[in-house]
Amino acid sequence: MVHLLYDWFIYPVGVSCSNQKGSAMKILVIPTTDWIRHPVPNRLNFIFDILAERHEVYVLHFRLKRFKDLGARETRCTLVDAGWLETEDPSLYYLLNSAAHFLRLRQIVKDRGIDVILSANILPSFLANFAGAPVVFDYLDHLEESASIYYPGSLFGQLVKFGVGKMTRYNLTHAQSVITVTEELKEYLKGIGVKDVDVVPNGVDTRLLRPLPSEEAKAALGLRGKVLGYVGSLEHWVDLETVVEALPRLDATLLVVGPGLFTDYGDLIRDLARKMGVENRVIFTGAVKYGDLGRYISAMDIGLNPLKMMKKNEYAAGGKVFNYLACGRPVLSSRMVSLEKLLGDQIYYYDDVESFLRQVGHILGSQENEVTLRSIAERYEWRNITTIYEGILRKAAGGENKSSMHDLDGKRLNEIQ
Repeated sequence: MVHLLYDWFIYPVGVSCSNQKGSAMKILVIPTTDWIRHPVPNRLNFIFDILAERHEVYVLHFRLKRFKDLGARETRCTLVDAGWLETEDPSLYYLLNSAAHFLRLRQIVKDRGIDVILSANILPSFLANFAGAPVVFDYLDHLEESASIYYPGSLFGQLVKFGVGKMTRYNLTHAQSVITVTEELKEYLKGIGVKDVDVVPNGVDTRLLRPLPSEEAKAALGLRGKVLGYVGSLEHWVDLETVVEALPRLDATLLVVGPGLFTDYGDLIRDLARKMGVENRVIFTGAVKYGDLGRYISAMDIGLNPLKMMKKNEYAAGGKVFNYLACGRPVLSSRMVSLEKLLGDQIYYYDDVESFLRQVGHILGSQENEVTLRSIAERYEWRNITTIYEGILRKAAGGENKSSMHDLDGKRLNEIQ
């Protein structure tokens, strides 16, 4: 179900997007990464595959060399092929292909009559400001920190952070509307002069992620005993160090589900596990298909959300928390202000190794209600969230009165939360 748009023609692979007569928008998405081969789908993948059921959705397709040998996920969206040059470094890829991306943006907006652009990148998003269609920017987290974290402790990383910060501010202040994931990020955006900001939280596909019997899931994966689990990318914004340092004092296995992307963070955690003498109790699975995550999460007694203290993490609220809850598993997270305000005492928090150990002991000694935990996730079902997102895009495209849309979005958000 993947479509590729080359030059003037669409070559279909599977079934095309369906539109609702008279109400369909033509949307162009500028994603954060390779839409179909990045091993970890993000919120845009879920939202726009749903929207493609009733709108024409085109996605600028970034063929990042790092992911070219990975299997492609299915999508209902139409991929707009762009970029002539391949390189391992993502920053260099966007720089070298900026001319190609700009020409493609202008072409698709003109030829397909794009109503609105949803933008979530950096340099391609800057170019979208001159493509001839209204832009809505999805500010997932502090992009300057996200970009610079791939070059830890280097002068180049500092230069990337400075340049990305300047460009992102331009993108934010020149967008017709901005979407972000938490009230804390909304306040930050208001503080730098962004006037029209809507909060749309992250979510989960509760139809795909369902609880399985714990012992059955553990047996299928060759696990036994207590299992602490992490699902996500292995990058320097994650804090698995605290978890590994606590492991010698716990009778448990650490299951790490997810790939390393652009840095050596996974190798550093392996080295730390060897140093702490727990390498036999830390299991790395690598990338796992989203549809298979339910088995891995169901094998966990606790789902971990370990993050370093930085703006990127403190003000955002990632989707993995909802993945754990959808499978009925209790969540233990680094203490982050946005998560505390969003979920309160529905999940658990820690600040250091000692509080991590105390909370693990408390959770393992408690009888967590699987149904109650899953009911939290069900309030953040992607299809509910997509309805709010759709209204914001329609407003930007000129299809709704701005003030009435804000009132409607507020009601829907209250229903979710």
